[in-house]
Amino acid sequence: MGTGPASAADAGAPWGPALLRFAVSLCLVLAGALVAGCGTDAGSTPEQDVRRDAKVIRQYFPELGAFEEVVWTGELLGDARAAVPGPSDFRVSGMVRLTASDARRLRSEYTWHGAPGGPAVLAGIRPYVPGQADWKTSEDFTATVTEGRYAGTFHVDFRKNALVFDATNPRKKV
Repeated sequence: MGTGPASAADAGAPWGPALLRFAVSLCLVLAGALVAGCGTDAGSTPEQDVRRDAKVIRQYFPELGAFEEVVWTGELLGDARAAVPGPSDFRVSGMVRLTASDARRLRSEYTWHGAPGGPAVLAGIRPYVPGQADWKTSEDFTATVTEGRYAGTFHVDFRKNALVFDATNPRKKV
């Protein structure tokens, strides 16, 4: 028995207050790990699950061509505990390194204008967005990609062959 007065919680615990505190702490840690792990893939990174697989991005944005590399992430929007079940809105942001030929193609097929301020993306992608970039946007390119069916922004720097995208509820085309 302990030397001080026992609390009401400790009084009913046959294993003692130290073990009870340990059990409560362990439950809290496990609950936190379960909540933090919901919806993540094995091998996820702490940078908001930044991914490098190109297949998904090519399905949503085939207009980008055969880009050399991609980093992207996504997130579900709204309250996942909504009373009415149904599809969830999602946002996807990323940066692709265009091939030289695709950069030339995009530059010649669309009219591009300066984009002051640069692209807005999910936090996990910000470290991958090139600094000191000469960002350009194209209303025609955006309309071609989104087909007017969802919101999206596309910023390109032709000197760096970098294209940054941010879209809400894009639709697979391939």
